[in-house]
Amino acid sequence: MYSEQIDIEFDQEELPVSEEEVHENHPYQRNRIKDLTDRERQDIYEALLEVSNNGKLKKNSTSVIAYRFNVSRSTVQRVWQRAMECRAIGVPVDVRSKNPNNSGRKRISVELSEVARIPLHKRTTIRSLAEELGIKKSTLYRWFRGELRRHSSSLKPYLKEANKNVRLRWCLSMLDQHTLPNDPKFIEMK
Repeated sequence: MYSEQIDIEFDQEELPVSEEEVHENHPYQRNRIKDLTDRERQDIYEALLEVSNNGKLKKNSTSVIAYRFNVSRSTVQRVWQRAMECRAIGVPVDVRSKNPNNSGRKRISVELSEVARIPLHKRTTIRSLAEELGIKKSTLYRWFRGELRRHSSSLKPYLKEANKNVRLRWCLSMLDQHTLPNDPKFIEMK
């Protein structure tokens, strides 16, 4: 057992500056998911050339460049690999993106005036109208929430004659039979 208490003091070290503070005003700060622009790719290549020695990179140089441009290390290595491939076959170094400018799904253009040209019996349901326009039902449904408007014909009633007769018979069946000739009253429905 120790009879004396020992006080331990720790030296306080200054905490390192976080990455967020370093990249706060950096022009290349970006979301890592998005693609690099051609100018950024060229800047990365030029930075790699500065730290290289006769086409050989120093140890951890890709990590340093990746940190400086706020991209992943593999992105920097990919840019360098493309440059080395160009130099190996003797063509000018081109580190631009290989993605074409006009990539992705092409929009289907349908004029809304075409809807009016479709006969009424072929545009009574979303399914039949979508089939006539040659688009998906979900696309047409989105249009109904914005650009198209639904309407019902006032000349065509919702109830058919048979439905009206059934409703009238039910109302007459609810009349009290004892009060019918002079003062008709409904049956109490308690």
